Amino acid sequence: MEAKIFVKRTIAYTVLTLALIVVLVIVIDPFSRYHAPWFGLAAVETDERTSAIGIARNLEYDTALIGSSMSENFRRSWFEDGVFGNKCVKLSLQGAHYGDYRVVLDEVLKHPGTKNVVFCLDTYLFADDAATYPQTIEYYYASDIGPGDIHYLFNKSVVFEFIPKFLVTNVMENYDNDNAYVWSDDYQYSKYAARYAYMSKRLLTKLEEKPYDAFFANADAFTDPFIEQIRSHPDVNFYLYAPPYSILFWDDVILRGNATATICVQEREYRKLLECDNVRLFYFQDDKDIITDLSYYRDYSHYRDDVNYYMYEAMRDGTHEIYLDNYYDVLLDMYNFAITYDYEQCFH
Repeated sequence: MEAKIFVKRTIAYTVLTLALIVVLVIVIDPFSRYHAPWFGLAAVETDERTSAIGIARNLEYDTALIGSSMSENFRRSWFEDGVFGNKCVKLSLQGAHYGDYRVVLDEVLKHPGTKNVVFCLDTYLFADDAATYPQTIEYYYASDIGPGDIHYLFNKSVVFEFIPKFLVTNVMENYDNDNAYVWSDDYQYSKYAARYAYMSKRLLTKLEEKPYDAFFANADAFTDPFIEQIRSHPDVNFYLYAPPYSILFWDDVILRGNATATICVQEREYRKLLECDNVRLFYFQDDKDIITDLSYYRDYSHYRDDVNYYMYEAMRDGTHEIYLDNYYDVLLDMYNFAITYDYEQCFH
């Protein structure tokens, strides 16, 4: 009899514990899977890929910032200026490829209030093989609410790491999610820092130049479905921007024999994107005052947050924008600058 009572109590306590865990996860919901934060709390910095779908699905916004680490130093409040919109969400995904961007864009474009998408058009999106970079956002977070939620509701990291972090950050640290995922103050920026980070992977000898169309097939795998999303939402404005990697990036491009292929794939894909009526494209890679001044950089591509603010102002004011009638000349000028630049001066 006592054994039966013990078993029943054990089952009852287990069920009660599991039920309490479910209630706790649903109410706190650190990844905004079921709802926007309650009780006046903020959607705090948790994990970019895990939280992106929930934020895109459940928060209120009219403008979405989407991009790689090149977008992380933007403040969402900059884009709540009445020019872009009045309410913004930031959906940064370090090193993301189209597999991840696709599911995030799907949610953003289904959101009834979306008017603007500000998207980071990294050069690697045209060059990398999509098959090598599959979707990394877990399927159960990208899917609708259903049986797959068991992976969220009974996830050890959610219960013991992210819920406590969510509560502590909100209650004890007076968190302002305007600074979510901003890392600008965590690094030093200088010619020496950028050069040091780059030198360990700099090629000692130049590789054979690749053919001009080397990246076309890879680029199509990104651009063509992206354009389908763009064209299917003509009421949404897409602000695309090519971020200003430092001149060391172009040194790497040249040494790897990618100079012709890189500029040709940009020309090809930019033209396709610019033919969309709801696309505006901003090209910062030829801003020579920035890219040749390594004091802005911590490595060959990552820049400090005042560069992000500069890009925000340019997109707001319409500077650095390229069009069908000038984009070719802009890219040709960048190509000529890159292949004739004296790179050795960066290393002395």
